[in-house]
Amino acid sequence: MTFDDLRALARQTLRNPEQAAHWLIAQNWPMQVRWMALVLAVSLSGLLAYASTLMFPLPEGEGVAVLSLGQQPLVLAGMQLFAIVVGAGLMAGVGRMFGGHGRFEDALLLTVWIEVMLLVVQLAQIVLSLALPGLAGILGIVAVALFLWLTVQFTKALHGFTSGPKVLLVMFGTLLVMGFVLSFFMAAFGLMPEMPQ
Repeated sequence: MTFDDLRALARQTLRNPEQAAHWLIAQNWPMQVRWMALVLAVSLSGLLAYASTLMFPLPEGEGVAVLSLGQQPLVLAGMQLFAIVVGAGLMAGVGRMFGGHGRFEDALLLTVWIEVMLLVVQLAQIVLSLALPGLAGILGIVAVALFLWLTVQFTKALHGFTSGPKVLLVMFGTLLVMGFVLSFFMAAFGLMPEMPQ
């Protein structure tokens, strides 16, 4: 794919995400290409986060955990890679539980493309932070909305679903269950913060 192809696909994704998803799936790229795209996307995201922490350091004592994570792009990229793979597995698996027909390979491709779209927002956020810091904060909200909207639309396209609100409801339910399971494991391994007495 050329840069012009990527730009056209990004525009199509914003105009008609389901059609863009069908186009991506129809390319039938080999699994190695999908994994390579994933590694490239999370690597770029980690580097952008690292550049952001260098350009806009937090004051001493504020957000220490977030800052230290941003200063370790490899760790951040690894965490994002894990999250995207788990997200693709959930997109495929939960959708099939509700009668969908999507495959993990296609779900992985679609979640990688969502990450690429978010990379564009992340880059715009860094640029705006230099000129208009107030608008950069608004872009953070836009990124969350874009993630939710694209995830719902791509899940519909992947599985052949027709109801966006139902997909969104199942997605929130899945996130709640995952949060409960993760908190259970974190508590079991002593990773949860102690409650004040």
